[in-house]
Amino acid sequence: MKKVILLALSIAGVVCLTFAQDKLLEKSGKQPKWVNGLEKDFIIVVGTGPTAQDAQQNALANVKAQIVSSVAENVKATSQVRKEEANYNNNVNLFLEKFATTTTTQSGKVPFLQGISISKVSEFYWEKRQRADKSVYFMYHIKYPFPESELKMLVLDYKMRDRELTRQMEDLLEQVDKVESVEQIEKNIAELTSLKDYFMDGRVDQCNLGITRYKSLLSSIELVELESNLGELKYYLRLNGRAISTAKKPTIKSECARITSVINNADNVVVKYDSENCYEDPENNILVKYMFGGVPVQKPFYFDVAANKASIFLSDPIHITAISKDEATITGILIDMTIRSKYDSPFTVEKVVLEWKGLPPVVIENIGQSFKGKGNHPLKVNSEIALKAKETSSSGKALSLISGYIHYRADATGEVKTYRIYNHSYTTDW
Repeated sequence: MKKVILLALSIAGVVCLTFAQDKLLEKSGKQPKWVNGLEKDFIIVVGTGPTAQDAQQNALANVKAQIVSSVAENVKATSQVRKEEANYNNNVNLFLEKFATTTTTQSGKVPFLQGISISKVSEFYWEKRQRADKSVYFMYHIKYPFPESELKMLVLDYKMRDRELTRQMEDLLEQVDKVESVEQIEKNIAELTSLKDYFMDGRVDQCNLGITRYKSLLSSIELVELESNLGELKYYLRLNGRAISTAKKPTIKSECARITSVINNADNVVVKYDSENCYEDPENNILVKYMFGGVPVQKPFYFDVAANKASIFLSDPIHITAISKDEATITGILIDMTIRSKYDSPFTVEKVVLEWKGLPPVVIENIGQSFKGKGNHPLKVNSEIALKAKETSSSGKALSLISGYIHYRADATGEVKTYRIYNHSYTTDW
């Protein structure tokens, strides 16, 4: 504690010289011999302020500063735990001043300073003085017990806490590539921020680097679609190629769809919505947005209101080929038609009905041919029904027309629909 004692003596000398010429207005009693002096196992300080209360608090702050300086000097003398200390060489006072000033302004974070209070003061003495400009101030002297045994205990406690916090920092830095949830990232950022406020050396930079890396993780989170059907979206959160969880609820919007529910499962999120009021627009989407530690993470998931729709029509002529025939009768036919689908959604043709005017309809059931995708699809079906050759032939006619129906099912919804064939052109090989 020698350097601290010398520092205290220097400060006391400056205080005496500074205030010696000011007029003494009032004092708490006879000035004790210990004022501005030194005593073994005690810290003797003075604080000034416009009121006695302010001067008392400033004196108590000076006690804290000297205790911190004593601890810091003993830590430095017994171990080189801080790289910054080694750079000061003989300029110990500069380091102690920085340590004391920085630490006492945040004394709530330093355990051994929390027990320092005015109730533990052994003796005090105050004076009320007036400067030449008539301004009044107080000087409050404190004699605070601080035996060598307490210093050693505080040094030991400090070292243990310092090592503990260093291990905590190192553990947090190692977790960067192993975090499993957004909440863990935010918690680790908060802990590193708290540690950064405690440290006063190169570990501050390590904490800052760790905070930066964790924040970059938040901005790297992706929203990935697992599967979706019209009316339901399922997605999960991905970070660097692996799933990551969060208990946070997303903000979900849509320009036309109505969100009906959001289910936050352990490994995915399910969003259900009603798209009844949506038009067929390629820009229709469900916008999912999170705010992680002030970092926005969002993605629009597009949906097609026609995804489950099925609608077909005929544009090309129907071609009919006889399987067997004679001059009067066709005893089997192969029907070849091109069905055009308006949507991508799959559908299944179940029945075809062809009608010639004045003849019984040709009904072909249990077809069961499925198609998927927008555009043309070939449909070939056959029937063993007998037809009158002359009445059904397209030969020699300027325009051959046929009517009928195509019954089909939308696979996505199970809805059965009917397309009406009305006066559609056709050809025959007879």
